[in-house]
Amino acid sequence: MDSTNDSLLRNARFLRLWIGQGTSFVGDAVSMVALVVLVVQITGSASAVGGALVARLLPTIASPLAGVLADRVDRRVVLVASDLARAVLVLGLVFARDLATIYVLIFFMGFARTVFNPTVRAAFPSVVGGGDLTRANALISGTFSLSETAGPALGGLLVATVGVDAAFVLDAVTYLVSAALLSLTPLARPQSNNEDAGFGEDLKAGFTYLAGARVPLAIVAGAFLTVLTINITIPAEVFLATETFKVGNAGYGLLVGLWGGGMVLGSALVAVLGGRVSLIPLYLSSIFVSALALYATGISPTFVFALVALTIAGLANGIDDVTANTILQEQVPDAFLGRVFAVRFLGYGAGEALAFAVGGLVVDAVGQRSTYIYAGGATAVAGSLILLFVLTAPLGQHRDK
Repeated sequence: MDSTNDSLLRNARFLRLWIGQGTSFVGDAVSMVALVVLVVQITGSASAVGGALVARLLPTIASPLAGVLADRVDRRVVLVASDLARAVLVLGLVFARDLATIYVLIFFMGFARTVFNPTVRAAFPSVVGGGDLTRANALISGTFSLSETAGPALGGLLVATVGVDAAFVLDAVTYLVSAALLSLTPLARPQSNNEDAGFGEDLKAGFTYLAGARVPLAIVAGAFLTVLTINITIPAEVFLATETFKVGNAGYGLLVGLWGGGMVLGSALVAVLGGRVSLIPLYLSSIFVSALALYATGISPTFVFALVALTIAGLANGIDDVTANTILQEQVPDAFLGRVFAVRFLGYGAGEALAFAVGGLVVDAVGQRSTYIYAGGATAVAGSLILLFVLTAPLGQHRDK
């Protein structure tokens, strides 16, 4: 282990944040399985499940307002309050037995998450320190990907053996653990440029800053474009496994699992590379590798070839996430970090929602193989637009630590 990584693992503030985040990641993955099961038990309707997912994503619209909050208020207070609110709300699902109540609880949980996400990303540099920032982001991203891979299996086991209520209680406990650890973690106060500015003025200032910062703007726009182009393949996954390659539901699970495993590997690769590579070229390269891997999936002659291609796509996606977060944290002034990350999460949520809406239509229209081929082409176009934006930025904005 090199000295930089060793210093990171001796950073008590980072360890508390990492353990808290990792714990709540697992709880979220477990309770998502339980939520789907609960909605199906109550309604028996697939559209009701879709409605629950929409209710969870809808508060993302408020991300810019949450970003202003992250840049104005004590970030530790915001993070602890968000975790405590989610603990109470997810416990409410234990007692919810009608769809309207479930939707309301999910909506407010989504709102708390909307507040939490940009705030924790904005607080990260002050917790970690510049030298460890890339590896710290890699550890957090890898932990999230690992939880997304293993958490649903744990959730399914828990629901099958104990019931949905136990999964919600477990998720509430993970939020309490995260809140407790964050409450013990000192965070630097936001470095506001204008203490007397109103909420609306801060909101406008954030958009003005982002409009003039070409590299951060390219990455924020890239979040929307790449999530949209890549995620349209999600509705095609099950058909690729069961109809194209005739490997059944087990094969479908393997496709999804290896994508998640690839993301873990991508995060690990960035952690190993650390400061040895320039982040902007690595970020841009990851998008074009994703495009190529999606295209390769669409033309795969065998199931094994498709598995390898999707693992590579997941790896590239993991690299994309870590490098994009680190570039923003290094280039954006602390006074604007919350607002910039909030717009990035808004783009991410909008891209995801649009991809889910469009993806099924694309699969129905052109078939699963062609969906991957078109997604690869669209991702390459998105990468080219992001590259053009970066190349046309003023030279000073290419600063890359």
